[in-house]
Amino acid sequence: MPGLSINHYITPDGYPLECFLDDCAKAGASGVGLTERALGEMPLAQIKQELESRRLAVSSVNSAGFFLWGDAEKAQRQEEINRSLIEAANFLGASALTTIGGGLKDAGNDPAANIRALRAKVLSRLPSLIHAASAKGVKLGVEPMHPSRISNKGLLNTLHQTSEMLAKFDELTVILDAFHAWWDPSLDNFISEHTSRISCVQLTGVQLSDNPAMAPSRCAMREGCADMKEFVSMLRTSGYAGPFEFELFAHDLAGRNVSDVIRQAVDDYAYLSGD
Repeated sequence: MPGLSINHYITPDGYPLECFLDDCAKAGASGVGLTERALGEMPLAQIKQELESRRLAVSSVNSAGFFLWGDAEKAQRQEEINRSLIEAANFLGASALTTIGGGLKDAGNDPAANIRALRAKVLSRLPSLIHAASAKGVKLGVEPMHPSRISNKGLLNTLHQTSEMLAKFDELTVILDAFHAWWDPSLDNFISEHTSRISCVQLTGVQLSDNPAMAPSRCAMREGCADMKEFVSMLRTSGYAGPFEFELFAHDLAGRNVSDVIRQAVDDYAYLSGD
């Protein structure tokens, strides 16, 4: 079974990309997910050299899309970012370019920006991005988001919605993040029906708060309420052979050392995989 990839989002601001790559290589990770911040640290050619010297693949580039900006200047800047991320994914041979539609707050104070209209807007904007990515040989992977992320991340919130989107766009793939999808009653059927359309799987534990007003948070893979061992087994049984990527954000570290958390993630993944 392929080794574990580690997403760069785990690093706080100011944590050098080279240190992150060293942490991953020393822990025995097989790849990395790269963020816009990581890509801005050095030229792509140098990043590629740093990856190759450590034998690290690129499981994902994060994140394109964000189609809902109500501010024209932000929308224009996003188009530039999307183009640069496509170039990076192509140059680095990424398994997928993560694509997030954007949240309700992105639209600003437009009174016509109701959720139904905004979801339609995302669908209308996707084809041009799919075309641009496909022209460069890049797989675009949409990421369905937990409903708690509607305000700031995305309006694609269920696997049923995702299935309908896949039916509309043959070249589209899916980034299946356990944090966002573990609760969905369609998860088993979605995996069995769309295994070939899953370009990257993101793993994490899911921590629920005792305070019902608090959104779920990420934690180590063997902690929390979601059964990651069953999730990985389900994917393996379905025939999924793509990358598994651990995604934890810097604010989830709770004072822990980045390198220690990466080592734990690699160990956890070996347990989940039965290795």
